This record gives sequence, structure tokens and C-alpha cells, in this order.
Amino acid sequence: MTHSNPEEKINRLLDQKGVTLVEVMVAMIILGFSALGILTGLMQARRYTELAIHENTALNIAQGYIEQIKNMEFASLDETVLPTLFHEGVEDTLNVSPLPADPVVGDTSTDVKNGKLIDVNNTPGDTSDDMSLDVIIYIEDITDPSSKIGQARRIILRYESSFTDGYRVLNQSDLLYAIRSEIPTF
Repeated sequence: MTHSNPEEKINRLLDQKGVTLVEVMVAMIILGFSALGILTGLMQARRYTELAIHENTALNIAQGYIEQIKNMEFASLDETVLPTLFHEGVEDTLNVSPLPADPVVGDTSTDVKNGKLIDVNNTPGDTSDDMSLDVIIYIEDITDPSSKIGQARRIILRYESSFTDGYRVLNQSDLLYAIRSEIPTF
């Protein structure tokens, strides 16, 4: 019976050229967990990007309405219906709501919501992925005869948007303010 010394056993193990099945399986598991982590990160980044696109779209539309209202004839600001343009010159109107005690919260009994469906994803036949946008307009007479400045109106635009992100409904609400005097100050 021959006894080999321990150094020879180690040298024989080091000289082996193949990889065992266990080593391959451990490597596959590590690679799978790494890929899962990367995929999860990419999906979360896509969700945040989609949310930012919807929030910016709602803000841009609201700012466009504010700019149109600021550029109207001053006398038009006292009307209950404001003629505006929506997309690519399509005529649109906005109904003005009575000014509530707190415009941030509004008054559900008197607020007139100007509802719009915005096709952010450019899928004209599918309204299920459209963003819902409600625009509420308040116009307040802030004329102060003691200041001798002249007629002025505060325009308050509250917008509320919601869209579905797969399985979640995300809501956003914000206010925009502008002041318009009888003498335009663009």
C-alpha cells in the first residue's frame, strides 16, 4: 500500500482542469440574484421617469392655460367662461369657479372642474392609459382703490391629475398663481 504525501494530493487537485456541477450552480445563483437586482432597479427607474413625464405634462398644460388667460382682454376675466386653445389650435373653454375661502382645498359644492383626458403615451385608440386632468379656475378682483394702481385680477389655477401606473393610481394636485392688471405688464 502506498501512501502519498499531502503535498501530492494538493498538487493533483490544483492540476484539475474542469469545474464541478456545484460550482456552476453556485455561480448561476449568484448571477441570477445580480440580474434580479439590476432588473428591479431598471423597473423602478422607468416608473420614476413615467411619473416625472406625467407631472411635467400636467404642469405644462396648466402653465399654458395661465399664459393664455394672462394674455386675454382684461374685460374677459370677469366672464364665467373663458375661451382658450388647447392642443394644436383646437378651441377649448374653461369655466370659472366662484372663489372659495381656501383655493388650495377648494369647495366641492361650487368648484367647476374642467376635465381633460391627455394621451401622454400616444395611443389614440386606448383611453385606459390616458392621464386625467381637472383644471379649476378662480379669478379674484384684487383692485385696491386706495393704491391708485388700477384694476387688477388674481388668477388662481388649481389642477389635479391622475394616471394609472400599472396597478397603482397616482394623483397630483397643485396651484398656479398669476396677477393681471388692466394695463398689461408682460
